[in-house]
Amino acid sequence: MSDNSENPKSILICGESGAGKSASLMGIKDRKDVLYLNCENGKPLPFKNNFKRKTITDPEDIIDYLEQLIEMQDEGEGQPFNFVVIDTLSFLMDMYETEHVLGARDTQKMWGQYGQFYPRLMSLSAKLDAFFIFLGHLDAFLDENEGLMKYSVPVKGALAKKGLEARFTTVIYVRKMTIKDILKGVGGTPSSLLNITPREEAKGFKHVFLTDTDKHTMGGRIRTPMGMFNEDELYIDNDVQPVLKRLIEYYAEEDE
Repeated sequence: MSDNSENPKSILICGESGAGKSASLMGIKDRKDVLYLNCENGKPLPFKNNFKRKTITDPEDIIDYLEQLIEMQDEGEGQPFNFVVIDTLSFLMDMYETEHVLGARDTQKMWGQYGQFYPRLMSLSAKLDAFFIFLGHLDAFLDENEGLMKYSVPVKGALAKKGLEARFTTVIYVRKMTIKDILKGVGGTPSSLLNITPREEAKGFKHVFLTDTDKHTMGGRIRTPMGMFNEDELYIDNDVQPVLKRLIEYYAEEDE
């Protein structure tokens, strides 16, 4: 494990509002081994599912849940979840500010604790034998010095310098794109991970995952393990299931 607590068994899926972040979880909707931690005031997912759902009202509750699961795991009892979803990381950090920083007597101290909450969360995720799926909102801003649109998951304080993305080995963007631009980006021939339905063809657009930067996201922080996706897999279905499968296979081969 690296010194900044990167967890290879984790993925950050981020995009702007309406891009298809939540819809990307549909591929695992029937699984009963998914712990879904809702940080958006209990906002329901747009599809029926078998997830074990918990609504988070205090970020420290997530720390408590993970510590309990790790204790069960370490004591040999096992723990019931193979996947943990945190939706969204952006709202979780905003919630920490609201619940613990704003209005505190010693705001300087609490901003320090805000800065340590995220490393604590990522450290615990690396200890639990489960795959973590984080969803995050993207902010876009113009870097006037470089003349380039840049994208990042918003965060405050010292964490903003490196960015929340720095602790992930896999960061994928989800975007709504025209079918024309998608096909142009993959040389006109979709890969097996990109399926354009007749309905999407008729609408003229599709929600896709970006596994690498394209001309529209050069200022973004997309990253995937080297060689995990082929060049023709720049755009793939916004379905987390095949991505998880590819990640698990990739690291299984690395461990052999």
